[in-house]
Formats: sequence, C-alpha cells, structure tokens
Amino acid sequence: TIALTLQYVSAFDLSCRKNARLHTLRMTIDDGGGGGGELLTRSEATLRALAYPLGAAAAFRAGAAVSVVGQPRMPPASDLPGPHRTIGSRIVRLPASGARVRVFYPSSCADESSAVVETKHAPYCTDGRATSDGMAGLVGFRQLGLSFLLAHLADADSGCLEDAPPDRSTKAWPLLVYSHGYGGNFDMATYFFRTLASMGMIVAAVEHTDGTASSTVLPDGNRLEFSPSLLSGREQLDRRAMELLEAATLSNLPTDFAIDSSRLFLGGHSYGAPSSILAASQAPTQKLDIAGLILHDPALGMGYGRLSGLGSILETIPTVSYTSDEYNAAGVRFGDLTLHCRGAFHGNFVDAPLWAPPIVMRTLSLLIPAAGPADPVCVHNALAESASAFMLSLRPVYGDDTASGDSDLFEMVS
Repeated sequence: TIALTLQYVSAFDLSCRKNARLHTLRMTIDDGGGGGGELLTRSEATLRALAYPLGAAAAFRAGAAVSVVGQPRMPPASDLPGPHRTIGSRIVRLPASGARVRVFYPSSCADESSAVVETKHAPYCTDGRATSDGMAGLVGFRQLGLSFLLAHLADADSGCLEDAPPDRSTKAWPLLVYSHGYGGNFDMATYFFRTLASMGMIVAAVEHTDGTASSTVLPDGNRLEFSPSLLSGREQLDRRAMELLEAATLSNLPTDFAIDSSRLFLGGHSYGAPSSILAASQAPTQKLDIAGLILHDPALGMGYGRLSGLGSILETIPTVSYTSDEYNAAGVRFGDLTLHCRGAFHGNFVDAPLWAPPIVMRTLSLLIPAAGPADPVCVHNALAESASAFMLSLRPVYGDDTASGDSDLFEMVS
C-alpha cells in the first residue's frame, strides 16, 4: 500500500533570526519495499493532495446531474383531480405595491395540443436560473457551490399555458389569493396551484416585496434578493397583508378573468398564513368581503404580536388549516377546522417533493422537512379537493364532504 505522510518541521534559528520559524513540507511515499522513498516536489505534492477531493467533487456533480434527469416530476394533465385539464398562467404586476402576481386559472383551450400554435408552455421558474439560484441560496446550496442541484428547475415545464385565454364558460370563478412562506416565491408551488386551478378556481400567487421572497424583480427592473433584514418583522407582515389585499381587489386583476366577488379567499403557507390572517382582519377597511381562509402549516409564531386581539373579527371568517406531521406534533391548530395531513412534511405544501427523485428528497428530509413519506401527488390532489369543497360550501368541511380521493390522508385534530 501507499502511505502519504505530511510532516511539518519548525526550527528556531537562535543565531540568525529570533522568533522566526522555518517551515518545510515533506511528502514521502513508502512503497513497502523497505527503506528509502521518493521526495516529491511541492507542486507534485499539491496535485496529488487535490486529486482525491477534486475527483470526488466531479463524481458527485456527475451523479447529481444524472439524478435529476427527467426531473422535476410534473404530474400529467390526466392525473389532475379536477375537470379542468388545461390551465393557464399569467404574470400580473400590482399597480400600487409593484408586487408581481402569478395567476393560475382554467383555460378555454380545449386541450394543450390544440393550443400549441397560439400559446406556449409557461416555464416553471418565471425568471429562469435567477429564480432557481435564489432558491438554492436559501437552503445553503449556493454558498457551498451547489446551485446546480436546483438548476434543472430553471428550464422545467410548468404544465401551464402561458397567457392562455381564460375559461369564461362559467359565470364566475372563486378566487384564492395566496401568500408564500419565508424565503419562498410565487413559482415554487406551481404544480400545486395548477392542481388547485383544475378544480375550478383562480389562484393568484403573490410574490412579496418585503425582502422575504427568495428573489423577485421590482418594477424598476432591479432584482431584490432574499433580504430578511430589509424590514422589521412587523413591517414585513404589514407589507405582505397590504399586497394580499391589493391582489384581492378585482380591479387590479385582468378584466378577462371571470371572478365571483362573493367568493374571495385568502391563503398562505407557513409565514404566508399569518400574513393572510392579518390581511383578512384588515379587509373591511378596503371594502373587501373575505369569504374564508385556507392555511397550510400556519407559522403562527411569526405573527409578531399582530394577531392578538383579532378573535372577534376572525370569528366571522370560516377558516380551515392543514398541518404537516411536524406542525401537528407541535400542536399547531387554527380556525374552525384543523386537518393533519398524515405523512406530509412542510415541503409537501409546495412542490419540493417533486423536484428530484424520491430517494433524494427523502434523504434530504433528514436535514430539512422537504418531503414526507406520503405520495406528493396524492397530497396535492387531496388538498385541492378539500379546498374546493370548502370554497363551494363556504364552511369548513371534513370526511366525505371534502371529496378527497384519499380518505386516510386527513386526520381531524380540531
């Protein structure tokens, strides 16, 4: 065997230099033949020392590239739970705040193949690599030089038709204005929002300008990267609530969307939940009537004291909350009904489990709650069916009323 030894020799030269040290680096290779060895030059030693980590890094990168072939796993239109299989996607900028909104809606195109000439598929990441790099930076990949682990999302297909004409065959659709979590954006739940829209609703996903988006583009064209210190926590919450209410004001959305003004809903994931709760409490000041709240893993601890005292206002707004395994274990409950999604982790309320093969995401979940053991498509479908039933009935529903295809997924906890 070959043994590599590094020896640092420090010599103190009393006659010539006080407090000086002479460092020599020696690398010897013992070939096991007994005696002697070969003294390598410093450059040779450096090259040999770097060969192993560089080789390992190259192998890791090649393995990562292979692992994401065919990823993310976009659910085919045939697997969507609702009757609307062709979904449109459009980017809107709010006039006052300047925040961007990505709208998902049933399209009037009979099917995707008939619309190829007129429209094109919208990308998964609106800003391409800038979006995926921002997401990579949030989880620490960019800082480690591993942005390529999410780079495949930049050119992925959203499954939606870009700027496709909305379906106006129904008199009006309910509207769900949705707030992303801390470090999220309006793209990272694209497949989930597509699933919701298939049930017959319009989803307006707001990308907040308070500094908590992984990245966004401001009206002047400048990019705002994740900047959580841009505003205080209370200021963030106020900005988020204001942007949600602006998006819920129908005059700020394209006029070709047929929206039922009596069925305006607010929703959010994680930090987006307290944002929606605060917005709902302020809606009367904007002459908006919020029909209900749909919350996913509500991070109630991020209310920064703004949610206390809102009980009397919120009592009149039907609210349903859905929690992951970890939030359920922590005892998170809110609203008229809280449903625990068995086998779902925090990332199941966005598209994280679909970004890479299950073995990769489940392994990653040992470090962060990216993907639970439940099938991610089943989770999205059940959540969409339950939300649709709630929006149609204007009351929290459970069991058979949720129209959920997976009766074992939900556990009523309050």
